[in-house]
Amino acid sequence: MDQETANKLFDIGGFLLFLNAPPNLEFGIDYNAWTIGPLFKGVKLIPPGLHFIYFSITSKEGVQGIRTGFFHFFESKEVLVREWNPEIEDLRDSTEIDPLQIERLASNIRDFDRNMGPYPLDPPIYYQRWKILTSYVTSGLIRRILPNNGKVSHLPDKSVEGKEIEKEENMDFTPFDLRKSFPVGATGMDVTRWSLDKSWLTRDLLQRVYHDDYKVMLGELQLSFVCLLMAQNFSGFQQWKKLVQLLCSCNELVQEKPKLFLDFMDVLQSQLEECPDDFFRDILLENNFTSVMLKTLGQNIKENSETLVIRFEKLKKFIMSKFNWDIPQQNEEDEEEDDEDAPVVVEL
Repeated sequence: MDQETANKLFDIGGFLLFLNAPPNLEFGIDYNAWTIGPLFKGVKLIPPGLHFIYFSITSKEGVQGIRTGFFHFFESKEVLVREWNPEIEDLRDSTEIDPLQIERLASNIRDFDRNMGPYPLDPPIYYQRWKILTSYVTSGLIRRILPNNGKVSHLPDKSVEGKEIEKEENMDFTPFDLRKSFPVGATGMDVTRWSLDKSWLTRDLLQRVYHDDYKVMLGELQLSFVCLLMAQNFSGFQQWKKLVQLLCSCNELVQEKPKLFLDFMDVLQSQLEECPDDFFRDILLENNFTSVMLKTLGQNIKENSETLVIRFEKLKKFIMSKFNWDIPQQNEEDEEEDDEDAPVVVEL
């Protein structure tokens, strides 16, 4: 970090005071992670805005445990105090820390300066990528979806009985059913129409949940992906897939809200750029999900808007270059489509 940046962040940067952390704990913030030593007391000069702090225990055998973390919006010069509880091998609840103690620690934060590492901004590319990846995530969205102080942890993809887990405790992603994408009391014709075109369901969610602000919906898309990327959280993965399928399956709405779909493609490309070659490549290729969804999106924007067509071709070229994926052509059969989420067609 150059001196000019350090001086600027010294005036506005936040502080995370991390007390009583055990040695050899894996500790990270955003894209940066370290194995900490006994003198570690936290991170300083944190740029204001959203950050994800995470940690995991490493056993004596060197086996890394489950990653747990929390999102937090840092205000300018904010001092956030968290304390390790060795009995549960997790952070103490913020309500368990004496407010007077927090106030004393905050007022004497300079005493910990030598034991706090600066937020890594060298090279700056990692912080820039983090900001792009979370550009639509708001503090209100964090409070609604992650009401337990922004906490999120790794969740296995199967329950004990082998059934998929639909909802994790203290994680409230927006619920919706892709197979019921039509209004109550719809005629057979409308059931077929809105099962093929998810525009009605998307409009309903925008009005009922997102207060007619599509950027909040994109914020949930980003948050679900980051929960997957940073915490390998299965609930986040499931919500991300549902939102991608929802937005790729709109036909009528593409004409009404082209800016929504331009921004959606920007978000989707920024997310796919972050996919490593192993775990994420495997899950994104499962049942050919991504290529089939992009084929559907391409059909819906085909010749609808020159700007949308250009943006889609850019996304398509990026995907073919990075992953060597082949997006099916419009006249190919959709054999890969998941039966569970296939459109409902009512014979009249």
